[in-house]
Amino acid sequence: MQKINYLLILFFLLMVSFSWAQNVNFRGTVTGKDTSEPVAGANVYLAGTTLGTVTKSDGSFELRNVKPGNYELIISCVGFHRVKENVTINNQVAAYQGTLVPSKSTLGEVVITGTGTPHHLKSAPVQTELIDNKLIKQIAAPNFTDLLTGISPSFDFTPGTMGSFMQLNGLGNDYILVLVDGKRVYGDIGGQSDLNRISPDDIERIEVVKGASSALYGSEAIAGVINVITKKSDQTIHVNNNSRFGENGEWQQHNNVDLNFGRFTSSTSFDHKESNGWQLSRYEQDDDELIETDAKAQDSYSDYTFDQKLSYSPTKKLNVYVQGTKFEHDLKKPLTVSNYGYYYDDFSYAAGAKYLLNKTDYIQADWNSDRFKYYYKYNQDYSDFTDGEKDKQTEQLRESFNLRGVFRLNKAQLLTAGGEYVKEELKSPGRLTAEKADAYTLAAYVQDEISILKQLSLVAGLRYVYHEEFGNALTPKISALYKIHDFNFRGTYARGFKAPTMKELYYHYEKRGYLYLGNPDLDPQTSDYYAASVEYIVQDLSFSLTAYQNDVKDLIDYQTVETSEEDAANGIKTTRRHYNIAEAGTQGIDFLFNANLGAGFTVGGGYSYVDAKNETDDIRLENVARNYGNLRLGYQRQWNKYRLNAGLSARFQDEKYYDDGNADGYNLWKLTTIHRFNTKGPFNFEVTGGIDNIFDYVDDSPYGSHYGTINPGRTFFAGINITFAR
Repeated sequence: MQKINYLLILFFLLMVSFSWAQNVNFRGTVTGKDTSEPVAGANVYLAGTTLGTVTKSDGSFELRNVKPGNYELIISCVGFHRVKENVTINNQVAAYQGTLVPSKSTLGEVVITGTGTPHHLKSAPVQTELIDNKLIKQIAAPNFTDLLTGISPSFDFTPGTMGSFMQLNGLGNDYILVLVDGKRVYGDIGGQSDLNRISPDDIERIEVVKGASSALYGSEAIAGVINVITKKSDQTIHVNNNSRFGENGEWQQHNNVDLNFGRFTSSTSFDHKESNGWQLSRYEQDDDELIETDAKAQDSYSDYTFDQKLSYSPTKKLNVYVQGTKFEHDLKKPLTVSNYGYYYDDFSYAAGAKYLLNKTDYIQADWNSDRFKYYYKYNQDYSDFTDGEKDKQTEQLRESFNLRGVFRLNKAQLLTAGGEYVKEELKSPGRLTAEKADAYTLAAYVQDEISILKQLSLVAGLRYVYHEEFGNALTPKISALYKIHDFNFRGTYARGFKAPTMKELYYHYEKRGYLYLGNPDLDPQTSDYYAASVEYIVQDLSFSLTAYQNDVKDLIDYQTVETSEEDAANGIKTTRRHYNIAEAGTQGIDFLFNANLGAGFTVGGGYSYVDAKNETDDIRLENVARNYGNLRLGYQRQWNKYRLNAGLSARFQDEKYYDDGNADGYNLWKLTTIHRFNTKGPFNFEVTGGIDNIFDYVDDSPYGSHYGTINPGRTFFAGINITFAR
C-alpha cells in the first residue's frame, strides 16, 4: 500500500512537471510605428486571462507561464491607438514585434470626472474638457495658473499675494472645486486657494467639467470641477527629475520615485519652487498723487511640497492605501514695504480601501483630513516679534468620510450610490467674534447611467444635503448624449448648492486701507445650470461648440457700506461687507478645436464669450472680461534618436470690469521647444527651452491697480528632465 502511495505521488509530480514544462514564456518588444523607438509603459495583456504586464524602458515585455494556444493580444498606451491582434503561442513562437500608431487626438482617452466612472472621452455622457500630457508639455508652464490660461480660454487668473483669484466662465474661486486625484484641494487666503502646491511637472492630465456638479461632488461645484490626475508608473522602478531655470530668480525642482513590487506600490514626490519676484511699476497711487514704492506685483517666495502614497493589495479583490502630503509656502515682502510676509502650512493625510465584488462592481471608502495654517512671518524685529518669528492668523480644518458603491445592474445600466460626512472648523484669534466657528454636513447621493439606444445615453443623479446651519437641500442633475455619424450632441441641466463658508459668515480683516467684513445673516447659494453642445469628430479634426447659462440665486459678493467713525480714525478708507445678490449669473459660449495639418504640424485653440451679470442691479460682475481666446501651433519631428517638439501658443483677453476702473486687456505669445534624446539603456533625457511673452507686454499701471495680467515681460527659460526606468 505504501509503495502504491509513493507511485501515486511520483506520478502526480511528473504530471505537474510535465504540464509546467508545456507552458512557455511569451516575450516581445513594442515600438512606435513612425519612429521605431521603444514604447515604455505600454499595457500588454492576453484577453480573457489574468496575464498582463507593462513594457520596460527598452519596450520589452515578458508574460511568464503561458499555456500554449490561440489568444487575443491587446496593447494600449496613452498617446497611441490601441492594438488588438490574434496570436498563437507555443514552444516555437519567435519574439513578438509590436508597433503602435500615434494617436492624433485625445478622443480615445478615458475620463472619469463627469460621472465618477470611466468613459472614453468621445462617448462620455457628461461633457468633459481634457488637457492631456502632450498639451501640458507643449506649454511648459512654470505654474498651474499659467498652464490653464495657456490652454483653456474658459479660465482666468489674477495672481497676487492673497492667492490666484481663479475664474471659470465668469464665476470665481469659491464656486470651483479643485481635486487632485479625486481629493479636494483645501485651505485659502482671502477666499483664494493657493494653487502653487500643484506642480505642472507632476500632472498626467487635467479633466474639466463645467457647470453645476453638486449632485456628485457637493458644495462648491457650482461653476465646475477641475480634476488633476498625477503621473503614475507601472514599471518596477521609475525615477524622474525635472529642473527648470528662468529669469527673476526662478528655480524649480520636481522629483518622483515610483516603486512597484507585486502587491505593494509606493509613490513619492518632492517639489521645490522659488522666485525673486518682480515689479511692474515703481509707483503706487496715494490718493491723487503717485509715490515711489518697493512693493512688487509678485513678491519673492519659496515653497516645497512632499507627497507619499503607499498601496497594498492583500488579495486580488482588496486594495488599501495611506497617503500624506506636506506643503509650505514662504512669501517674502521687501523690508521697506512691510514688517512681515505670509507663510502657509498645509498638512493632509488620507486612507482608504477598495473592494471588488466582481469584475464590474466595487465598494470604496475614503477618509481625508486637511489642516491649513496661515501665518505672518516677520522679516525684522518688530514690536514683540523677532526676525523670522511666525504669528498664526488662521487655522482651517476639514475632515471627511466618503463611502460609495458602483454596481452594474445590466449591460445598459450602471448605478452609483454613496454617502458623505464633512466637518469644517475655522480658528482665527482677533478675526472671529468667537474662539472658533465650525459646522458639519451630511449627504447621500445616487446616480444612474443608462444606455437607452446605441446612439443615446443618459446620466441622472440626485444628492440630498443636510447642513448643520442651513438645513436641507436637493441637487438633481441630468445629462444626455446623442450620437449621429461623426456628431455628438449633449444637453445638461443641473442644480448647484453652496453653503456660505466660515469666513464669509464670521471673518473680518484689513488690507491696504480696506476693511472686509463677514455677515452671519447670509443665505446659501443655489444655481440652475443649462448647457447644450455639439461636437464634430473625425480622425484629423475635432471641434465643439457649447452654449450655457448658469443662474445663481443669492450669490455672495462684497458691497461697499458706510465706514464707522472708529474705523476711519484707524485709517480705514473703505468698508466692504459680504451680502447676497438676489439674482446673478453667467451665460456664454465656448468653442474648442484641434486639427492635424500633416507633415508634423498641429493647430488648436478656442474662444470663450462670457456675459456675467448682477441681475438685481443690472451691472456686470467684477473681475470678469467678456472675450477670451487661445491659439496653439505645434510641430514634431524625429531624427533617429532625437525628437524635436516645438510649440507657439498665444493667450488673448479683453479688459476686465471693475466698478472703480477696468483692467486692461492683453495678448501674450510664448515659444517652447522640447528636445528628447532616446537611449537604449534605462535613462532618457529631455531638454526644454523657450521664450515667454515674446512681444514683451507689461502692464505698468501703478502698484495696487487692477491688472489683467502681472506677467513680468519677455523672459527666457530652460529645463532638463532625466528619467530612469526599468
